Amino acid sequence: MLARLFYQDIKNWSLRNHFDVVTYIPASKSHLQARGFDPVYELYADIFDLQSLLIKVDADKPQAQKNRNERLRTPQTFSALPALNQIQKEARILILDDIYTTGRTLMHAHDIFLTAGFQKISTFSLSR
Repeated sequence: MLARLFYQDIKNWSLRNHFDVVTYIPASKSHLQARGFDPVYELYADIFDLQSLLIKVDADKPQAQKNRNERLRTPQTFSALPALNQIQKEARILILDDIYTTGRTLMHAHDIFLTAGFQKISTFSLSR
């Protein structure tokens, strides 16, 4: 599995950086069904204590099939799960993703946390 190739580098980074809550960009229901697993979760699950805080609705087509302009115009596809309301607003949040292309996905996820009242929000992606 690809996650094994990056395990030690990500683990070392995680030991140098502390967050109160670590969450991830989830796969949409249809992508999860098609793949049989959530690639972002699998990439980081052995390193971080991941909390599922977001749900992603299916977009018109997958990000990978969109060009740059289409990606940037993608409307908000996330909503918060009820567990988000149980976290103290002072918490340092880390949002994980696999690949950063335009940043639209992480910006949408970031907006959910910002709207919920969090101010200490960081992101990490394996590749850009």
